[in-house]
Amino acid sequence: MAFWAYMLHCRGGKFYTGHTDDLERRLAQHQSGTHKGFTSDKLPVVLVWSQEFPSRYEAIAAERQIKGWSRAKKLALIRGDWDAVSRHAKGKSGPSTSSGQTGIEVAAQALVQMRAAAFAAHPQEACGILLGEGDRITAAVAARNVHPEPLTHFEIDPQTLIDAHRAARTPGAPQVLGYFHAHPSGLAAPSATDQAQAARDGAIWAIIAGDAVALWRDGPEGFAALSFTIIES
Repeated sequence: MAFWAYMLHCRGGKFYTGHTDDLERRLAQHQSGTHKGFTSDKLPVVLVWSQEFPSRYEAIAAERQIKGWSRAKKLALIRGDWDAVSRHAKGKSGPSTSSGQTGIEVAAQALVQMRAAAFAAHPQEACGILLGEGDRITAAVAARNVHPEPLTHFEIDPQTLIDAHRAARTPGAPQVLGYFHAHPSGLAAPSATDQAQAARDGAIWAIIAGDAVALWRDGPEGFAALSFTIIES
């Protein structure tokens, strides 16, 4: 069964974001005013963006993420302009959270490395390891995705993990801070599969979708969004 996150343009220039398991029926309800709520007194409405997801959780996650975006960022999503989506994020992963998470520093080169890995692996999911010290990510090392279904899942090559942790034992060497992977057809937010795979060990996860990169902390209570700033080195 498929699910959708979608966005409508309403009378007065307002945007409405929702999710559904029947996009055609839900759109008809919005357009007729029978779907009571925000849009019922703001007709006419026009569907301006939609994306299909394999689970309701992922559609809801996308809906919630987009609702927290600025108007300019929503317009960039409608255009499919991921460069603009990334610029409007202003170095942040999304709306602020109440988790008390501190900001992370990410080297510009690490972002380049993650995006390059995602581009090279498309349409499969790229994956790799985040290296650095404390709350500073200085490098992203791409790894082979050994999952048998790499179009929709990822599994970092175990040998790459072993090598990274072994190298981290050398005095002064970068430490393994977490992992990154790409969502070729999704948003930069944890999917239902990501939630199921999470170890709840405090590692940082970077998720790439198009040109957008978002950071998340895999904590005991689940994923928490992290703000980050970009540094030169």
